[in-house]
Amino acid sequence: MKNMILAAVFSAVLCSAAFGQQQKVKSEESLFLDLQKTGLGSINELQEKKRFIETIKLEKAKIQSKMLLNVYENAFNYYRAGNYEDARDLAAKILSIDPNFEDASMLLEASDQLRGAIRPALSEKLMIEDRFKSALSLYNEGRIVDAHKKMEEVVKLASNNIKAAYWLSKMKDDLRDYYFQKGDQAYARRDLKGALDNLYNALLVRPRDARTVAYVTRVEDELRQETANEKLRTALEYYAQGRLTDAYEGLKRALEVQPGDSKANKLLAEVKSEIEQNYINRGKKLYGERKYNEAVGEWNAAKPYTASLAYLDKLISRAREQMRLEAEDKRRRSEAAAVRAREEAERRAKDEAERKKAEEEAKNKDSLDGPIRTKLQGASEENRLSAQKHYEEGLKYFMNSNYEKARDEWTIAKQLDPGNSDVDSGLKRIDQLLAGGQ
Repeated sequence: MKNMILAAVFSAVLCSAAFGQQQKVKSEESLFLDLQKTGLGSINELQEKKRFIETIKLEKAKIQSKMLLNVYENAFNYYRAGNYEDARDLAAKILSIDPNFEDASMLLEASDQLRGAIRPALSEKLMIEDRFKSALSLYNEGRIVDAHKKMEEVVKLASNNIKAAYWLSKMKDDLRDYYFQKGDQAYARRDLKGALDNLYNALLVRPRDARTVAYVTRVEDELRQETANEKLRTALEYYAQGRLTDAYEGLKRALEVQPGDSKANKLLAEVKSEIEQNYINRGKKLYGERKYNEAVGEWNAAKPYTASLAYLDKLISRAREQMRLEAEDKRRRSEAAAVRAREEAERRAKDEAERKKAEEEAKNKDSLDGPIRTKLQGASEENRLSAQKHYEEGLKYFMNSNYEKARDEWTIAKQLDPGNSDVDSGLKRIDQLLAGGQ
């Protein structure tokens, strides 16, 4: 989407320029592009739009600057041809888009003065002469900046004026010296930024002046060192307060200004080490508390500050392996518990079935009377054998400390063989145990 938008903007400008070359000078109005109507298209992501908006603004400014320069050239051609009316109109349109376009302002003023003149050439000569005298007057008053600006206008409007060109060159030297002196004064006050502003102005006047270049280099070095020292002091304050992360960021900013600062580099290494160690220690504590995910998070957070990623990766790998082992152990324990629970349920079900069966048998035997009892008494040998089996079953329960089951079995045995002394002894023993005896 971004590329499509830029392509559309550039195509519009190129088409306008081509059209202007094919038409008469008067049609240069078509070169004016309403940049305010150039949209962003359909960008859905808010963050993407924020990142993109500055690029769009920059491209618009570049396109506008190039377009206005082309229009100014056409306006100046009108002026040189004596067509002051059209020159004025184009200059006014330029200023409606960019009010700070100084050359357009100059051309508008000159065109206003000359349009409608009966003898344009003579009027122009008089206007240039007046501007020249005004520039010299300002120069003599010591107003070098204003004089230079006025004389520069004279040279732009009358490029063949040799006298104006000479004085402009002389004023340039004086203007350079003026800005150089202002910069030197600001430097003496330790206003390094103010000094650089003036020295850069001196370079704009005379870009290749060796003295100014050397001065600018020295002041820039001092300003970088001063800025770096200030950032270093701030970082040290944070460090003293235990604000290690803020100290780290401050030191990074100091080194961006002065990369070769040995003190800042040394302190940065120490701060990084402390931050890393804090993360490592917190991670180990969490690891000891079996909070493995939190421990891994701490060790990952230490990575931007470490000189040994391998060690941190080893800690993280160990934590993840421990998590895997504990998960596997938990799964095994869960499965084993499920098996034990199932076996216990089966055993209880079997015991309950046997108990009910015994109760049913005892109930049936208690209900015997008359001939049936006689018949059972007649089968005394069979009863004794059955009683012995129940006694033996009860003995097994007794050995397993299941006294209730044992008593049930021995009670059945006693009913089958009332004279069995072993059964009587067993029941008596159970009564004693359940009563708390020995």
